Amino acid sequence: MNAQTLQIIVPILIIVPLLYFRINRMMKPQRLKLRSILIRPAIIIFAAAVVLTQAPPQPGDYVWFVLAVAVGAAGGWYWGKLTELHLHPEDGTLMSKGSQAGMIVLIGLIAVRFGLRAGIGMEAETLHINAVMLTDVLIVFTAALFAMRGLEIFLRARALMNQ
Repeated sequence: MNAQTLQIIVPILIIVPLLYFRINRMMKPQRLKLRSILIRPAIIIFAAAVVLTQAPPQPGDYVWFVLAVAVGAAGGWYWGKLTELHLHPEDGTLMSKGSQAGMIVLIGLIAVRFGLRAGIGMEAETLHINAVMLTDVLIVFTAALFAMRGLEIFLRARALMNQ
């Protein structure tokens, strides 16, 4: 087996079982604390900002970052909308449950990432793509995705708790 084949097979062997357990856990109702919903997105945004300050993007690359934020925010809002929220009938605690469509969005994002990584890895020199800039764009996309997902869930959860 050559190194390129191992670079494809090993991540798949790691990610598929992790996705299986993550999807099973997300499909079960879980207690959701309203005060902690925005903590994870804030940490991700902070980490993305730290990474971007290490090697600031060139002014010509800003269009890609704006596009990444727009697509990530739209995907995150949609993914957040697909998360089911309800109050527990016995004790009134806030509960969340992932949807099958949300899981498809997650699996689709992972598949696109692997496809981009493989495709650009093979054709990076031909396409004149800067790998650092591409990585930074994907970090910004991820930060926007999780931030908007958290914000959408927070807004709906707050409205549900105030009813």
